[in-house]
This record gives sequence, C-alpha cells and structure tokens, in this order.
Amino acid sequence: MDTRLNWANSLPKIEFREDVKKLKDTSIFLILSQNCDIACRNDKLDSHVEVCVCKKIKEKEKHAGNMFVGSARKLQFSIGDDWYEANVDLILSVNKEELYATLHTHNVDILAPSEQLLQIAPLWRANRYTRTALPDNFNARLFPILDENLHRLQANAIVPTEMTASYLRAIYIRVTPMTEEESYNFALFALLRADTPDDILSSIQESVEDFAQALEEASGFTDESDIYADRDSNTFVSYLNSYLRLNLDRHSLAEGDSDIGPEL
Repeated sequence: MDTRLNWANSLPKIEFREDVKKLKDTSIFLILSQNCDIACRNDKLDSHVEVCVCKKIKEKEKHAGNMFVGSARKLQFSIGDDWYEANVDLILSVNKEELYATLHTHNVDILAPSEQLLQIAPLWRANRYTRTALPDNFNARLFPILDENLHRLQANAIVPTEMTASYLRAIYIRVTPMTEEESYNFALFALLRADTPDDILSSIQESVEDFAQALEEASGFTDESDIYADRDSNTFVSYLNSYLRLNLDRHSLAEGDSDIGPEL
C-alpha cells in the first residue's frame, strides 16, 4: 500500500491521491504504455510507464455502454472469471526502474490479458482524444433511435464462444454537412474483425441497414450508405477517410452510467 500511495501522487485529481479505497488489494494495475515506449533504451526520453488502476466490479455493476470502447471515460473488461473497470481518473505515471523493482521485490502476479483486451485498451485511450462531435441537430434525430438499434447490432456481434468479445470493431458514420443545418445526408458502416463468420456478417449488415432506414424515416435525412458492414481485412483505409468513428459516450451516459450522477 505504501508503494501504491506513492504512485498515487501522480494521479490527476488531488482528492484521489490518498484515497486507499481507490487502491484496494482486489484491484489490478493495467499497463497502458506502448511496448516500444517501455523498451526505449534512453530512459531520459521515456522514463515513466502509464498504468491504470482497475477496480474489481460485481456483476450488477457491469454496464454494456462501458464495454467494447463505448465510453471514453471507463472501460470494463474481464480477466478469467473476474470483471474490472478502468477509469481515466485513475491513471498513474510510474517510473520505469521503480515499476521493474516493484514487480520483482513484491513478487507481483502477472495476469495475461485476453486478445480482446489487447485490442480495445489502446482504442479506449485513443478514443478520449480522437472522438469528434456531430452537429447537435443531427444528434437530436439520431439518439432517440440509437438505443434499440445499437442493442440489436451489438447483440448480433457477440462472439458465441466468448461472450465478453465482439466481432464489431467500430461503427463509422459520415454526415454532410458538419454544420448546424435542417437537413443532412449520412452513411453508416460497421467495421468487423477479419474472422467474422459469413452468417454473422450478413446479420450485422442487416442490422446496420435497419438502423440507417430507421434514422432516415424518423429524420427525413438521406441515407447514402453504399455498404453497411465489412471485415477489416477487406476494408481500405481510403474508404474510411470520409467517415468518423461514431462516439457512443453520450449513449453510454444516457443508459444509466453512474458518471452522470442522480437523474434530475
């Protein structure tokens, strides 16, 4: 605990730095720094490692909006049979030498992350800085129909053999114009893992098409989608250049995420 409290001095929020409740024995420490940054031979260039304190959560605390990079604030994931929650307020900056010494001195258990976590953890961090807001007038028509369609889409994308994993990498959207107007043209596209089976690909395509049709009917906007879903191995970067990754933060919060506090 002394070591944890020492590391906690690097937390962004001062009120958390001496809060032992944030540093429980049941928590795990998720290293977020990229491999090449950790391995940099010149410690003067990269002297610290970014580590997130992830609290262990109960079944009732699981929230779909905080999985699969739906939220830029929190990320819930499983390791073995246990579930944990990463939070942007609990990211430490730990000296490399001190981290290395601690791992050996205290005989710390090293937990193997799932392939899913290795994929989504970098996306979760990047999403906090790369997400782009859509026009308010467009969002006003989008969010009333987002809930039902998104749930159906996510349900169709779950990997049957691993219920905590999803074939869905991201949902992309193109909106023109990006200014506040009365009418818009839009396109939706779901980017899927390369190993997505044909039947699930077809199911997701239908779900995204239904999503686009519902938005078109409810808003009067024009759906310009030419392809509703495809595998990442078959998708060119040039195709995605005109799209924005759909930010689901607002949806996550509206779903009852504790970030928003009590309902007004």
